[in-house]
Amino acid sequence: MQNAWWGALAIFLTALALWGPLKRDRGRLRTAIGMLAVWVIVWGGAGLAAWWAADVRTADQIELALIQLAGVQIVVVIIFDLLLRRLKMPRFTGEIAIVAGDIWVLGGLLLHLGVNVTGIFTTSAVVTAIVGLSLQDMLSNIAGGIALEFEGGIKVGDHIRCNDVSGYVQYVRLRHTAVLTTNGDTVILPNHFLTRSAVTVMSASHRWFVPFSLSYTEDPHEVVAAVESALQASPIQDVAVDPAPRCVVQELTPGHVNYAAVIWLSNPGHDTMPTHEVLTRVYFGLARAGITPGDIPHVVETRRRPAATAADPADTLRRAPVFRLLDDDEIRSLAAQAKSVSFAQGEMIVRQGDDGESMYLLRAGRAAVMLRGAQGGEQKVAEIEAGDFFGEMSLFAGERRSASVTALTRLHVYELSRAAILPVMRTRPELAEDIATVIAHRGAELSVIRERLDEEAARLRELSGRAQLLQRIRRYFGIETARASA
Repeated sequence: MQNAWWGALAIFLTALALWGPLKRDRGRLRTAIGMLAVWVIVWGGAGLAAWWAADVRTADQIELALIQLAGVQIVVVIIFDLLLRRLKMPRFTGEIAIVAGDIWVLGGLLLHLGVNVTGIFTTSAVVTAIVGLSLQDMLSNIAGGIALEFEGGIKVGDHIRCNDVSGYVQYVRLRHTAVLTTNGDTVILPNHFLTRSAVTVMSASHRWFVPFSLSYTEDPHEVVAAVESALQASPIQDVAVDPAPRCVVQELTPGHVNYAAVIWLSNPGHDTMPTHEVLTRVYFGLARAGITPGDIPHVVETRRRPAATAADPADTLRRAPVFRLLDDDEIRSLAAQAKSVSFAQGEMIVRQGDDGESMYLLRAGRAAVMLRGAQGGEQKVAEIEAGDFFGEMSLFAGERRSASVTALTRLHVYELSRAAILPVMRTRPELAEDIATVIAHRGAELSVIRERLDEEAARLRELSGRAQLLQRIRRYFGIETARASA
């Protein structure tokens, strides 16, 4: 009996030692400790019985069997989950070993107690039928678990949908499979249920429809173009870039036209935030295109909140150094033609290398200036806020965008086109020299960041670039003749 105590102590200490490293096997370790707890109870009861001079040989055999059952759990954990972990053996292999070990221990217990185990199952058809019926579901689950492991149709980490259950497979055991839903709940599915039901395994790129509706007054071609432009301007988290997001007309109803943004989820099952980002992009993209949702029938608006007063674009123009020599009339003339547009957080306003004929002046919000290096990667080099501007090289010199600008927050800007500035440049050609000075200085700063030039090299580059830029501005606006005649 003393050997039993030492064996139980060894099993208990081993379980404690493995508790930390093998977190996924704590269920088996907990079972082993539970067997030892039952052994302590049986041992205590046998001790009381021995005190009254009762026969405790049966209790001794039961105690030994409990220690052996606990040992089976520990041995399987050590062999299959510690020593053979690198072989990535199916999970149910260890469970089969546990079942076989338990049968061996219980069979040995019955034999030591003098029970004819073979005779019970060979001579009693009734017992055999009862046992077969009672084990029918368990055997079906075990067969299903073996089929799932060997066929490889469902693997840990797959996102599956089976009837009303949808989530990621956590593990596949011999009798059941655990699925973690997107709500954070764990659903235990019997394996025979999975083998008898239709199971959908989501692909790594899952198509998803985000519906929205507009009135018949809007041109479908303009809606599709505005939405696709907004969705494809910059990446959206958990949405694949290829295939690119698209917009389609889904249905024509009596009250409105049903559209849908078609995206491909790169993280199936997590569609809440991508849907939010897509609808936000759709809203701002339609607003920039001058498309607004129509009235929703059967909804009564009881109180209208007064619209917020927009900032005067003239104030924003006055803060821009490129317009510092313009008088109030010229500023107000430009302000009247400035287009107010808004962007959602994460949207790209301009992309490096794209053509452009306009500049932007920030009215509210923050944006990041991104530069693409020779290796293709982008790096944030600056943040701009209300009162700053960008895109002046495209407006005044017809250059491609020299950097990308992405909204860090909801962004409100004024867009000023070449057509708006052309009359002013034709009337006052001397402005080109001052504008060239400002732009050349900003361009030199950007070059310093891109090429890591030293201070002296940057100064020389600014002086040489100013003269060339002045000629290009004059030529772009056709004001060389006007200046000569002046």
